[in-house]
Amino acid sequence: MIGREARSLAVPPRLLPWLVAFAGFAFDVAAYWPGQMSFDSAYTWWQARGGATTDIAPPMLIFVWRACDALVEGPGLVFALHLALFWSGLALLVGALRLDRWRTLVVMLVVAFAPVPWLLRGHVWTDVGLFSALLFAVGAMARAQATEARGWLVVALPALFYAAAIRYNAIAALLPFAAWFAWLALGPAASKRHVALLALAFFGLWFAFAVLISARVERKVPLWTAAAEWELAAISVSTGEMLLPPFMIGPGLDVPELAGAFRDWSMVPMLQSTQHGMRDPFMTDYTPDELARLRTAWFDAVRRHPGAWIVHHWRRAVALLGVHDPSWPRELIYVDDEIRYRDNPRVLRNESALHKALMRAAARLGTTSVLAGWPYLLIGLLAAPAAWRRRRELAGACALALLASTWLYLVPLLLLVPAELRYLGWCCLASVLAAALAWLSRSSRRDAARLAVSPYRNSR
Repeated sequence: MIGREARSLAVPPRLLPWLVAFAGFAFDVAAYWPGQMSFDSAYTWWQARGGATTDIAPPMLIFVWRACDALVEGPGLVFALHLALFWSGLALLVGALRLDRWRTLVVMLVVAFAPVPWLLRGHVWTDVGLFSALLFAVGAMARAQATEARGWLVVALPALFYAAAIRYNAIAALLPFAAWFAWLALGPAASKRHVALLALAFFGLWFAFAVLISARVERKVPLWTAAAEWELAAISVSTGEMLLPPFMIGPGLDVPELAGAFRDWSMVPMLQSTQHGMRDPFMTDYTPDELARLRTAWFDAVRRHPGAWIVHHWRRAVALLGVHDPSWPRELIYVDDEIRYRDNPRVLRNESALHKALMRAAARLGTTSVLAGWPYLLIGLLAAPAAWRRRRELAGACALALLASTWLYLVPLLLLVPAELRYLGWCCLASVLAAALAWLSRSSRRDAARLAVSPYRNSR
């Protein structure tokens, strides 16, 4: 009798993912509200409030924040939007797989509370917006395949457009999803050629949208100047010859002084710690002649000293993927603050006991492999064979798409970015999610057959 009553009170399997998602959303709000803000977050908000907009970072978040600010001032609504995309996307994906109750709980908790996604989710960052939007799109497309309803593709589209425009390098991560989206949109009668053409059309549309959004700013900044300055400094330190043009450095700055401030994990120390100063690549405008001279100096240095260039990028990649040294700034991993920029209103920090406990845990984990990128990438690679064996199931095909997206997104990062954990947010989340799908998600035989990779089988 008691057993029958317990079963009657059990949560229906189809409702469970949404209950977990609601509880996870509430947990994140309690732990992080109104969202942790770094300097980049504060500068984005200042632009959203009416400051001069630039394309130093993709302006998509500026425009979304401006709309949110019209309703409720501050970071809260943007923070809540990203959380809603994350948790609803995870619920859609797990629900599409028709897992039993225990597997539903395990997959959702493993993915959501893997240390890197858990820690980054508390910030109002474009990187969090990217992985939240992509997770939502994956969940909606999985739902489209599982239910054989193309309407879910329409649901996925806004998230895909948002993801394409919120990070400059995000477009690479979207390529596998463009193919999946086109395959689902065309159905079983389409040839591979038609699927490829439609995938390219969608990819081009998302790319064009990202370019259009980036063009809607008041001040355009040549972003390559930062890479040029950092690499010229690295090669100068390596060779003992000052290769930076005079207009990029303060009068009197020599190689020993530059070497004392230079770090392979970020260019910020050399901009802030030299006695004679260096030019901030983003804050002042360049003349056409200066841009030409900087470009020539950069290319010449790489051509003349390829070994020094390779060593610098190797050290950057190791710093990005490896364990963070205790001497490095904590802000390379997370920012437990509400940074204020210019006339932005003051934002009160989360002072709850839960938040303080989580930040103490983050501080303990900060110099361990738990908050390094390489273990997550390794987990994804180890799961790839299992995903390939299950490629004819929805879970396996989705895992393979996630892994392809991970590596397409990662490769440019190794050349472009400093050693900040947030840049690896999508790679870490997608790798853990792919492993969970490959190893932990098992549907019943009936549902596994129904979820076999063949869209809209009933329409044949």
